Amino acid sequence: MAGVFQIDGFTLREGIIMVLFAILFAWIASSFWMVAFGAFARWNKIDLLPLKPPAEISAARTAILMPVYNEDVTRVFSAVRAIRESAGPDFDFYILSDSTNPANWVAEELEWQALANELGTDAHIYYRHRARNTGRKAGNIQDFCENWGQLYDYMVILDADSLMTGNTLSRLVGLMDANPKVALIQAPPQLVGRGSLFARIQQFASSAYGPLYSAGLAYLQGPDGNYWGHNAIIRVHAFMQHCGLPKLPGRPPFGGEIMSHDFVEAALLRRAGWEVWMAPDIGGSFEEPPPTLMDYLIRDRRWCQGNLQHLRVVFAKGLTLPSRLHLAMGIMSYLSSPLWLLLLVVSILEMLRFSPPASSGLESVLPLMVSHAGELSVLVLATMVLLFGPKLLAVLTLLEDVPATRAHGGTAAVIKSALAEAIFSTLMAPIVMVQHSWYVVTIVMGMATGWNAQTRTDRALPLGLVAAKFAPHTLIGAAAAFVIYSYVPVDFDWFVPLLAGLLVSIPLVVLSSSPLLGRLAREDRFFLVPSETWGSKVLGRAHALASAHAGVSADPQRLVLENPAVRELHLALLNGARSPADPLQVWSARERLRRRGPSGLSKEDWALLLSDSDGLKTL
Repeated sequence: MAGVFQIDGFTLREGIIMVLFAILFAWIASSFWMVAFGAFARWNKIDLLPLKPPAEISAARTAILMPVYNEDVTRVFSAVRAIRESAGPDFDFYILSDSTNPANWVAEELEWQALANELGTDAHIYYRHRARNTGRKAGNIQDFCENWGQLYDYMVILDADSLMTGNTLSRLVGLMDANPKVALIQAPPQLVGRGSLFARIQQFASSAYGPLYSAGLAYLQGPDGNYWGHNAIIRVHAFMQHCGLPKLPGRPPFGGEIMSHDFVEAALLRRAGWEVWMAPDIGGSFEEPPPTLMDYLIRDRRWCQGNLQHLRVVFAKGLTLPSRLHLAMGIMSYLSSPLWLLLLVVSILEMLRFSPPASSGLESVLPLMVSHAGELSVLVLATMVLLFGPKLLAVLTLLEDVPATRAHGGTAAVIKSALAEAIFSTLMAPIVMVQHSWYVVTIVMGMATGWNAQTRTDRALPLGLVAAKFAPHTLIGAAAAFVIYSYVPVDFDWFVPLLAGLLVSIPLVVLSSSPLLGRLAREDRFFLVPSETWGSKVLGRAHALASAHAGVSADPQRLVLENPAVRELHLALLNGARSPADPLQVWSARERLRRRGPSGLSKEDWALLLSDSDGLKTL
């Protein structure tokens, strides 16, 4: 890059380009070498989890925790039952609800009672609802630890879309028993279970490329591992002793409660001398991807704020260097987008400085192009190797494994799926870059995000909604294409891959959200993954239970007033709790109920009524 600029000395813009280029080239190089080390570890059959083997019988008590927040109730309890059937009675299950929607709250109680009654007294499935959602998910786990943590040796944290097999859970418990210095083992989850075209592409990428990246990460980090917030087993007393999270000084988005708590908790465990490991080969660990690109980006807004908040944590006293690197890489995963965008803008401005007058053709820039042809070729080649080399390594490693290749549909299916995924990811990259850049800008401006439930259901997005959301991306692409083609047409071809993704962002998001196209892709053997070709008992069971479930009342919260048995259950679970709201607000909600009846109440009114034990008894 320096060779390209040195013909007439460095300008300020060229200096900015050099600094940005150095940072971003190092960033994509780090991803390349992570996968290269993973390939090295796989090809040399290196043990990536060098711990003592698990004992066959464990006397430890393990709790499986599923925090939920306004999730699809049927799917949550179908997953709990499927895991319980696979794991057996040796685990206790806790559904830890932070749901604020009254319908979800009551439906959760009814589903829990039905499941507990069906499985009997030995089910060991417990339900708790928090009146105050202090600390979000981290606060939910903290509440469990304060109330029940002392009863257990280990806890396994799941998300609402997580699944784990009984065999995997038992192996994790055995590894913790045999290795008393280990505080946490992360089981990398495989993306499965969704049917939209976007989700299927993500599932294939996770299955085909993810194992090599996980292997490289596990090989390099050893006991200095990280925690991804779910699908991991944790030693309870170590967690309780060292992982209390402080409130950061100042206001959100950079102050207040720590949103991305998992990285910080792993760093605190390492600071205390505990080992944190990843188990890349353990298998039997699953989660669902977002069903659409729009849902993917909505989730990333919260993750972006949480990771940028780590700027306040990365220099904390006593953290190990690997923990700081984990935090820094999380920060950079979002900060890289505005840096890429800035590099592109400055580069275009620099090209405009060398653009020839309209009357002179290419004569004035031809010597410059010829003199730098070698350097530009090397830059382009190196960039392409770093960007696409990891995928090529992963595909080659996959094709060497005959059973794994068959599990992905065979050699032809793997190759055509990898090529299609590469095209899709190339088009998707500029959309994500623009969106992440906007997230970073709004966060720096002090705009904090809320905590909303994720949409996890396959559905075709309507054109109008997508057009409204992604019109800015299209306009940015059109404006950039006009400027580049008008003033530096000789360089236009270099920008086609970048501009194409922005220009087709609306149809790309609409088409990739389609479950129909997802089914057609599966029929044509595109993006197949082992859970589809080989099957998965726990995944199949969870889906079958969810499909067969008849569901509950459309307005389950009304049953608290209308059905004595439901009211008795709700009051028992409230356990005499009083509403955390202002008594005047509760009284006002009761008055509105008397005047308007149940159908006239808002969600806020229902939440006030359902959280007040004495008020419900009076009503």
